[in-house]
Amino acid sequence: MSGVSWKLDDDFKTVTITFPSTPPVAIKMDADGAGRMMQDLGEFRARMKPETPSTYQTGQKCEAVPYPAWRTEPELMQGNTVLHIRDPRFGWLHYMFSKEDTQKLISQLQAQLNARPETQSSKLN
Repeated sequence: MSGVSWKLDDDFKTVTITFPSTPPVAIKMDADGAGRMMQDLGEFRARMKPETPSTYQTGQKCEAVPYPAWRTEPELMQGNTVLHIRDPRFGWLHYMFSKEDTQKLISQLQAQLNARPETQSSKLN
């Protein structure tokens, strides 16, 4: 959106979005409003074309969230795994894995852990 400006207000509780129009239109939004807006935009993005690629090429540079809080729990209907990850930008995100994908994730994480030099894996404890 060309010309749209975003500003986190001095109170760190509201953001102001200003649209370049005559006269300019400014919208103030608190954290709940920003969260709802991101949720709505995410829902729209999920339906847009082109789709987000279904595969990820490993080794790409990315901005990872370091050491996020996370929890798992069983999904009660089919025994799948629900993984909850806290992203400071988007809140708690929730992902469901089939039993097969859960096992695949466990295997890949275990292989990566086993492949690390002892000095790195000891830092994880």
